[in-house]
Amino acid sequence: MAEKKCCCCKEPTGSIPILRIIDKLDSLFAKNDLAEAKRLLEYWEGEARALGDTRGLCEILSEQVGFYRSSGEKEKGLKAAEEAISILDEDENPDSVANATIYLNCATTMKAFDEVKKAMPYYEKAKDVYERMLPEDDFRLAGFYNNYATALSDLDESRDDEAKAYYDKAIAILKKLGGFSEIAVTYVNMALQVYGKAQESGEDCDDEIDELLGLAYDSLDDESIERDTDYAHTCEKCATVFGFFGYFIQKQELEERAKKIYESNC
Repeated sequence: MAEKKCCCCKEPTGSIPILRIIDKLDSLFAKNDLAEAKRLLEYWEGEARALGDTRGLCEILSEQVGFYRSSGEKEKGLKAAEEAISILDEDENPDSVANATIYLNCATTMKAFDEVKKAMPYYEKAKDVYERMLPEDDFRLAGFYNNYATALSDLDESRDDEAKAYYDKAIAILKKLGGFSEIAVTYVNMALQVYGKAQESGEDCDDEIDELLGLAYDSLDDESIERDTDYAHTCEKCATVFGFFGYFIQKQELEERAKKIYESNC
């Protein structure tokens, strides 16, 4: 039986307007208005539960998973991830790219909160679907390889070479596509991997880290990259790593770039 629709909107009754919610979230993130974004997500979580809109709830939980990861709210992030996964595990169409993206988001949050072993099965679920259903040069596949490589590196030092291979895959896709600041994230992740490996072995890694951070900064200076909200987020991510390695001038510059973008969106 077809689901009824009300006369004033295109969404089926009994479901939340997820596309409009995502659009609103994007506008809030563009201004870095995190307090209002959190309020919006919590409001629509309640609405989805009240309506019994399981799919809508899963989408909201996935957004919360990413939000709580960024805000460092471990308990809420892991709880949202576990509930989203429980919904996906009951889905009649588990092989969809949309579901794989939610699995990836949940796995990334588990890893961020030191649950990398628990996260690996969900990385593998996303990997299977992405590699079967996405083109080899799809941007989403590059993002997956970057996340997956970081997880492998965190999981076990014996998998560092495998992680390096996936970082290289991500870079190859991003270079082919061009115009994406996310390539800088891959380079800074590689720098962190090199540092971690050197700490364990006692080897000097300064030159390799300098090279990788130089490549990251050059990538962010690429004039073909649009200076949008995604760029601002990337600058913030990279700034943290530059600061960790003592590149305070670059850290400050990247933070200023992000700040200007957010302010221009207000």
